[in-house]
Amino acid sequence: VATLLLILVTFLTEEVASQVEPGPEPVLNGQVLLGDSVLTLGTVVLHVLSDLTQGEIDSTIVDNEGAFSLQLPRIPDPTSGEFYFASVRRDGVMYFGPPITTAIQLDSLYQIQAYDTLLAPTEGVPITLEARNIFLEQVGESWRVTDLFQIRNDRDRTVVPRAGGRTWSYPLAEGARDVSTSEGEMSEDVVSYEEGALVVRAALPPGERLFIVRYSLDLPAISVPTPGETEVLDLLVREPAPPLEVQGLQQTASVELDPGESYRRYAGENYSQPILGVILGEEIPPPPVQWIAVVLALVLAVSGLIAFRGSAAESVKAVRSRKAILVQLAHLDEEFEHSGSATKHATRRYRKRREELIQILRSED
Repeated sequence: VATLLLILVTFLTEEVASQVEPGPEPVLNGQVLLGDSVLTLGTVVLHVLSDLTQGEIDSTIVDNEGAFSLQLPRIPDPTSGEFYFASVRRDGVMYFGPPITTAIQLDSLYQIQAYDTLLAPTEGVPITLEARNIFLEQVGESWRVTDLFQIRNDRDRTVVPRAGGRTWSYPLAEGARDVSTSEGEMSEDVVSYEEGALVVRAALPPGERLFIVRYSLDLPAISVPTPGETEVLDLLVREPAPPLEVQGLQQTASVELDPGESYRRYAGENYSQPILGVILGEEIPPPPVQWIAVVLALVLAVSGLIAFRGSAAESVKAVRSRKAILVQLAHLDEEFEHSGSATKHATRRYRKRREELIQILRSED
């Protein structure tokens, strides 16, 4: 009986297991775009990146519609710290798709955007400077500058350098020392500081790029070259700082970037001056004690004069009112005396009116 039950349980377990549908396979379905069309020839590479490992794990060829499919080794788990992404190389430039961190992303078409290339002259090409933020902060006896360049390639092609050439460059402030460069998506060997300028030798696809340059200055008074046009230009000086005069920018409300860190802000839009000049302003010293006393005395004197003028005006009004009543009273007495023998009614009216005028006089005192 025990053997029969064991056989029955095993059979039922296998039957149920055979009816359970397998879970969805983690497959990345995507497409490679070339400008506004599709890339019909190319190899897509699947990468994995985590705290422990990184590298290529698979590759495939795109079809004539630019489509591809890649099998993932595991379902993406955002808690694992592991993510996947795919890339394609076009004319020597590597293009990357967005990172895959969750399983739900596999339900959408994964896209990699690639472009044709434009070979830059040796000195590079003009690139739109979308925004520039210059941070000034006093560190000991010198000033530390963090210079952020947000550029935008408005072309429909990726700008690539010639051998030994550059794609873009921009001069930095005069007197800059201890210069270091960085950029989130590019290695240091393609972003450098040469002969007073930020030099970029990397390929620049259409769209935005951020470059960060840090350097030191002896004084906050600087002369910053600003060739071309800068769409948005900000100078932010960490407080406390000496008074500054910034030519071409308007001082706006201070900003607090971190709790307790206030920055004085000078801002401008569509800045097209060749130089941004920052000079030390004049300190406004507090008035000496004797001058404070003089100013206070003047304030009190003016206040007293205003009060006196107010009370004097009221007094004039009162005097003019009393004079008018007295004139009326004199005319009333004169008329009564010249009336001769007045009737009792006229006498009562005279006395009543005289008493009213006298009461008014008393109320004015």
